[in-house]
Amino acid sequence: MMIHFQDINDVENPKAWMSEPFHGFSLDSREIQQGQIFIALTSYSQPEKTLQFAQSALQNGALAVISETDLGIENAWICPDVRQRMGQWQKQYLQATQPLQTAHILAVTGTNGKTTISRLVAELLMLQGKKCAVMGTTGNGILPNLEASSHTTLDALQMQNSLHQFAKNGAEFVSLEASSHGLEQGRLNGCEIEIAAYSNLSRDHLDYHGTLEAYAEAKSLLFKFATLKVAVINMDDAHADVMLNAASSNLSHPKVLTYSTSKAADYQVFGIKYSLEGASFHLKTSKGEFTVNSPLLGHFNIENLVASLIVAEQAGFDLKQLIADVPKLKGAPGRMQVIRDADRLFVVDYAHTPDALTQVLKTLKRHVENQLWAVFGCGGDRDRGKRPLMTKAALEQANPIIITSDNPRTEDPEQIFADMKRDVDFSQHDVHEIRDRREAIKYAVKHAQSGDIVVIAGKGHEDYQEIDGVRHWFDDVIEVQSAVDMHRHKTNSPVQ
Repeated sequence: MMIHFQDINDVENPKAWMSEPFHGFSLDSREIQQGQIFIALTSYSQPEKTLQFAQSALQNGALAVISETDLGIENAWICPDVRQRMGQWQKQYLQATQPLQTAHILAVTGTNGKTTISRLVAELLMLQGKKCAVMGTTGNGILPNLEASSHTTLDALQMQNSLHQFAKNGAEFVSLEASSHGLEQGRLNGCEIEIAAYSNLSRDHLDYHGTLEAYAEAKSLLFKFATLKVAVINMDDAHADVMLNAASSNLSHPKVLTYSTSKAADYQVFGIKYSLEGASFHLKTSKGEFTVNSPLLGHFNIENLVASLIVAEQAGFDLKQLIADVPKLKGAPGRMQVIRDADRLFVVDYAHTPDALTQVLKTLKRHVENQLWAVFGCGGDRDRGKRPLMTKAALEQANPIIITSDNPRTEDPEQIFADMKRDVDFSQHDVHEIRDRREAIKYAVKHAQSGDIVVIAGKGHEDYQEIDGVRHWFDDVIEVQSAVDMHRHKTNSPVQ
């Protein structure tokens, strides 16, 4: 019969749960191992299969099943909040069987900038001679050796397994992305997050959160961790107060540090100068003023860099030395990644929200000598409401623009293109609709003129295009470079 989880004695000690040898937890009934407990999470897309997965796990050797609801089977326990608890359980199991010194966890949340900030933090710490792992959209691992990640924030069991393995491999720090889904679903529970940073918030994932307010509240959960020592918050963002309130209500009383490019803050940026090689600026802090020379393009990358410097400093390193190492930074792949072709610039970026696309284009306007192009699409099976907003963002900042395919996933591409054009006035712009993304890139490379900057937005680091639920190999950076090489060969070929 089902046993309610709260009836089990000593729930905080996994070894006390059963007399048989216990070997941790699993979420995959196909990969269950002898001695593991299967956690049967109710599937959002296929709830009717939860019982089937649980039965399969027991047949494959699971000691028992823990589920969110009563599945009506023997050797199973009910724990309604298992999603929130399982990360802590797995951590306790791992520490009980292989005790070790865990790495210091530094986390970043926000709609845009998570990947870049977490990567820059890791690069800065590696330049200080410390092993630092990164976890997020562009991969997981100790720099420079990253493996592809299925999600921005892994499920709670994978998260704890990865953190434990990083520590075994000598990582002293982990710099990770904290997604709103991951925070709300408890995937980071069990993580002793010491420093948390917030970049910004704009419309995204409303298909999941429902409202922008709910989305912001999910992000603010990062600043409520009991282990938090320092909160780093962008004062230039409209939702900064939500994060500040969360940090101030945290009973651990973390130190709160703010940064800004426009107003008084603990770390204040002024005197910005832009070039095609990057940007330079002055940084005013309680320890004095510093000149920072960054190889990264864009205003928002100044914000990302400052957040990274603060996090690295608070992790125990000298700010002056960190700033001296800034010119060595490379940043995350697919984030304002530049391919140069003589006096033309092609920029691949992950911008897939209206705000992100606006910011990328607006910041490159400071550099462009001639025309600023935007090549972009919208993903399928996602928030349809942002699609015309993406197009309007491109029209406001760029000309010409090319509307093309992104990841249609299982959705009809015709519906996506129709949504992107809904209630949009194209009359004053040079607009091209090229459904094939490879052909769209080739067109931009062929027609871009001297002094032009072409932004290829939406996919960034991704090396696939998902069509009809199948992933096909596709990498914007490689496609751009290939088109540039082909164009250069044709233009340099002798006339026959």
